[in-house]
Amino acid sequence: MSDGRAPRLRRTAAELRQARAEAAGRGDAWSVALHTVDLEEVERMGRELGVDLTEEADQAGAVRG
Repeated sequence: MSDGRAPRLRRTAAELRQARAEAAGRGDAWSVALHTVDLEEVERMGRELGVDLTEEADQAGAVRG
């Protein structure tokens, strides 16, 4: 995919994972749910476009614990 969508999806997914982790750290359940829904939408778009976002999720999980 040469139109730049893959890097944007990866960046957005990483930002949403970070925001969700920060919200969880604050105990902000509403924000966690909101970021989760947004992340699921980005992941759905990635699947439709053939962009694998699972590696980023694995790396994020490794960093956090």
